[in-house]
Amino acid sequence: MKQSVFRVMMSGIILAFLGAACSSPHATIPQEHTVENDGIALHVRVAGNPTSGNVLIAIHGGPGMTHDYMLNIEKLAGPDLAVVTYDQRGVGRSSSPEADPTNYALAQYAEDLDAVRAALDVEQVILFGHSWGGIVAQYYATHYPDRVSALILMGSGPPTHEGTLQCQDALVQRIITLMQQGMIIENPESGSQAAVVGYLPAYFSDPNFWFSPDDPGRAPKIDERTTLVNDLTWAANADYDLTADLARLNQRVLNLWGEDDPVRQISSPMIITALPNADLETVVFNHCGHFWQECPEPFFKAISEFLSLE
Repeated sequence: MKQSVFRVMMSGIILAFLGAACSSPHATIPQEHTVENDGIALHVRVAGNPTSGNVLIAIHGGPGMTHDYMLNIEKLAGPDLAVVTYDQRGVGRSSSPEADPTNYALAQYAEDLDAVRAALDVEQVILFGHSWGGIVAQYYATHYPDRVSALILMGSGPPTHEGTLQCQDALVQRIITLMQQGMIIENPESGSQAAVVGYLPAYFSDPNFWFSPDDPGRAPKIDERTTLVNDLTWAANADYDLTADLARLNQRVLNLWGEDDPVRQISSPMIITALPNADLETVVFNHCGHFWQECPEPFFKAISEFLSLE
């Protein structure tokens, strides 16, 4: 979500492929597929059973990250629920459109998401959006409300670009503080642990936290592709404002936050205010920042209860 720091046409063949690969209600091995939308090949991963009719699509953060850090969400998958992750356009194992901001507008991100939904042959999905992915989820829900049964947001970006700028300022202040404390190195040696960690400590409650090697996901990585997509996306969406459309939503919404997420006090009130007609529940996790990996137990408990999986 940080700009200055982080720098459909569905064929019958694809539908048949997805349906056959995921048809077993007891399948536990995630399946990986390619979904085409407007010339973009999207890398999609499906865990659980989409033929159950219950599908949760998880939308990763960034802009410019990949879905890899979200893989532990697959623990929710099973015979009665599919969990779907995918790499957004321009990143990971998905292909890139021409490097022009017009190819990275929220409308394009939403159309990609709808292509993934259509490939799964389901009318409605549950959306999980993290950080920048929360903005994509909000946009999709306002433009395709009949295709969203519920919305789960974790550390979500706010509903306006002005709010995003305020969040970026809060992150910069957090980064400056940690630099002064020696927790973040501004110009680390290439390949060093400090370079691997980068600015991520600013997003954690505990700046010494790091992703467990036992986690099926991977720590987010930043590269040249990340920076390019980040820049193009913010250039394309410099005036977005979803507040008027969000006011019309009446779906169930779970608004999740780490207590120490540096953008919580800016973004969460804006989301709550923008959803006066939604069935909204807000949950704040103690000793947790922007990533649920710091607070996995209460995070998964809240989602399981919301989805009636317990």
